[in-house]
Amino acid sequence: MNRVLGLLARQRLVAAVVVGALLLLGALLYPSLPERMAIHWNAAGQVDGTATKPVAVLSMPAIVVVVSLLLELAGSDAGDRIVGSVAMLLLLVVQVAVFAVNLGVSVPIVPIAMAGALVVVGLAVRFERRSAGG
Repeated sequence: MNRVLGLLARQRLVAAVVVGALLLLGALLYPSLPERMAIHWNAAGQVDGTATKPVAVLSMPAIVVVVSLLLELAGSDAGDRIVGSVAMLLLLVVQVAVFAVNLGVSVPIVPIAMAGALVVVGLAVRFERRSAGG
């Protein structure tokens, strides 16, 4: 296993770094963010979901913690942990994009999220095939 995959297999470490980065970024940007934040977009890129600032800032770190705990409780193998780590990094990217949009920066959030999701699914398929012997 190469170095990057070895690091990604250390899913608890990745989760801790992602949660720390999300909390730090959220705390730093909190005063500048609007009280009601866009948090979801439809396929056309139009906002179709909002949340209060505390919920929008704290939801993603909470999701990362839950995903990490589920991976731990499931006794995941290295492939599963790598896919989980990449998914957590995608959540970090998406949250940064959400912050940017809510600060008035034009960000193509739907293509970013879709590309990231394709990467996660592709990795999951790759590792599943590898573990199945194909």
